[in-house]
Amino acid sequence: MGKKQTYEYENPAEWLRGRAEPKSYEIAAAMLDKRATISGFWQHALKRRQDYQRDKAKELNKYLANPVGDRPRPVAPWDKWLRRYIPNQGNDNQGKAFVQHVVERLKLGANHGWQTELNVPEVNRYYDLANVELGLYYELKSGSGISEKELARDKAFVEAERGKADPRRLVYLFAVPPSAKSKRLLKEAGIDYVVVPAQKKVINTGGPPADPGDQFKTPDDGGPDGSGSDGSGPDGGGTPKDGPQGSGPQGGVSADDILRAPEQYQAPAAAPAEIADSGDTPEEAAELREVDKQLAAESGHPELAEDLGGVDFSTLELRYVSDTYHNGSGVQYAFKADALTTDEPSFGGRRAAQLASDSFFVWLALPPSAFTVNLNPDEPDRIIDEKFGRTDAGRVLLEADLAMKKSVAKFIHPDTKAGRKYWDSLRGEAKCVSMRQWIVPDTATVRDNGNELFILDAPLLVKMESEVVKTPGAGGDSGCGQQDEASTRHNESVYRTTILPQVQKAVNSAPEYADLRRVYASRVAAEWFRKRSATKHTAYSDLIGKGDVSRWASREKWTPREVFDRYVKSYKDGEFKVKHTTTKGNVVYTRTYVYGGVDFSRINQNRLSATRFTEDHPGLTATARNALHEPNGEGSDVWLGGQTTAVPPAEAFASPEPATSKPLFYVLGAAPLIAWFVTGGTLLWRRRANSSTGAGR
Repeated sequence: MGKKQTYEYENPAEWLRGRAEPKSYEIAAAMLDKRATISGFWQHALKRRQDYQRDKAKELNKYLANPVGDRPRPVAPWDKWLRRYIPNQGNDNQGKAFVQHVVERLKLGANHGWQTELNVPEVNRYYDLANVELGLYYELKSGSGISEKELARDKAFVEAERGKADPRRLVYLFAVPPSAKSKRLLKEAGIDYVVVPAQKKVINTGGPPADPGDQFKTPDDGGPDGSGSDGSGPDGGGTPKDGPQGSGPQGGVSADDILRAPEQYQAPAAAPAEIADSGDTPEEAAELREVDKQLAAESGHPELAEDLGGVDFSTLELRYVSDTYHNGSGVQYAFKADALTTDEPSFGGRRAAQLASDSFFVWLALPPSAFTVNLNPDEPDRIIDEKFGRTDAGRVLLEADLAMKKSVAKFIHPDTKAGRKYWDSLRGEAKCVSMRQWIVPDTATVRDNGNELFILDAPLLVKMESEVVKTPGAGGDSGCGQQDEASTRHNESVYRTTILPQVQKAVNSAPEYADLRRVYASRVAAEWFRKRSATKHTAYSDLIGKGDVSRWASREKWTPREVFDRYVKSYKDGEFKVKHTTTKGNVVYTRTYVYGGVDFSRINQNRLSATRFTEDHPGLTATARNALHEPNGEGSDVWLGGQTTAVPPAEAFASPEPATSKPLFYVLGAAPLIAWFVTGGTLLWRRRANSSTGAGR
């Protein structure tokens, strides 16, 4: 129903974002504070946190006393719990603001017979908007969920109207497309719905709500907890009332710190919020979903209990970047991930996004010549570039090289049907295959419109060539040097046509190579900025080729030598050892020598024209751009966007001050009038002077 529009609402708890986990004495003080009952105050957040922890403790004690069923999930971490608590405190304001938005947008005023909060006593239900004369009732939902308790009454209302000569009609109006579950429940209840596309915008007041009364203060301490009237002083915990710190460069790398250069800030957006809020494990994700349900129910709006369920974060990749600044200060980006067929809680988003982001900056900071790794048993001193070996991008490339050997072992195992067929096809007494196998970028398909890059496909290619290794492998020999050349060529051909395609498919689709695909997509995006920065200044120009990767050092403990040693062990010991006895009773040892590397030093691109891009991906531009505000879908994909800014978001996205608020406006505005009067007066004086002169002649 029309284009997406924005409506605003206040959330009294927004100012609490980024607060540090409270100390025990802060929580104890909050329990005695009357503000602990008022949403928006720090004390209220502390009380709710303690209530939650006590409930979890009771749940655990009950289980320990009678350990039947699943063990209760652990308490959700403070930072993730707080990011669930905060939005739920604005639920009521959000719902009311959406109702007002719909009234104004659809012109449903009282002069046209519309009423708000109209009660239908037969089902004990209030509806947000109703027109009795038209027999039309609207239930508005600013989120994608619905309340099943309310739905039961709605269903009774609809069923009671069936068969009437002039039945009243109930319609749900959503700001965003309803969830799959909501659609199913509405269909079962026989209730229609319409989407009035709207985007919410929280107004952050920058401080706590007004103090409810002087009775909460004392002349001595200025507040019940000795921390000042707003509870934000040195003993109040967290950050000052001016807003959370650590959102800029001085805050270091945080959970929602994605694609932000050292001198940039992360703006509020879908990707940072949804990804930072996702659980790191399935168990944690399930607990966070339960926390959200409880907080939403407490707010009186259970239908607003939402989390990003149904997204496979293991497939998350950076697929869109824009160097089009917002007011000259921002870079927009978007990740793409696969949508799940079920609505199970999504997890692992933070790790995936951090890897994509960190590797993006590593690709910028180091020269392309460093982006190659080599697991060759004969070359222990040429594993990886020293700086690249301190990053997770380097770790991923090395681990992928090792994973490739394990994939081959799985495909050629002689106890499988396909493996047995492979070995039966080989020639020679030893049936030996010795080759180098490595991964390189295949041609990436992109759309570059000058200011934006859409990464449509970023496949990887597995290459192979024959090579003899000096280091003895699992069979004891160093390669296939004793095998006749004709058998070697034949065996290589068999491998190339039967096994290599399976390895190629695994590299481009198997879960064990997901990180490799993720860092490669970031490599394509970084290369776009690298080339763009050669001719103009970009948001990341100052980082390119600087060689400093300390800010994006590996988040996991690892060393290149440890990966190399695991590879050599696998090579020498073999992924499998199989003894097959022939009909003559002889023993045959089967063995393979597979090693290679990953080389991302060069990438190739196929750039689609504007016409071809529009034909093949007609809705992708809007999807990627709109993903900044909320998760967007494109077929079976989910897109999550974000934005970085060169100045604090409050400044970057502030509405411009009206010209009339500046004194200079009146000076400049009056200048033309003054000039007109002066010029007009001068001309009038001259005309009169000339007239007087003429009269005297």
